[in-house]
Amino acid sequence: MKTTVELPDELVRRIRMQAAAHGQKLEDAIARLIEIGLAHAPGTEPPACPPKPVRLEQHEPSSIIDIEAAIATGRD
Repeated sequence: MKTTVELPDELVRRIRMQAAAHGQKLEDAIARLIEIGLAHAPGTEPPACPPKPVRLEQHEPSSIIDIEAAIATGRD
């Protein structure tokens, strides 16, 4: 996506120097720096960890009620 943003000349100069030092295009360096800034912004939460697996005790096909009950008791 293209967008126009006005940045201070000194900031653009510093980003250009950093991009050149890493062999990046200016637009890639800006995108990377924005990603880093967003990842460290106040109020951002890390991605949620996936829930622990639930082991069912029965070996026959489970209904949705059985699955929901297992989830409710296995996640305490």
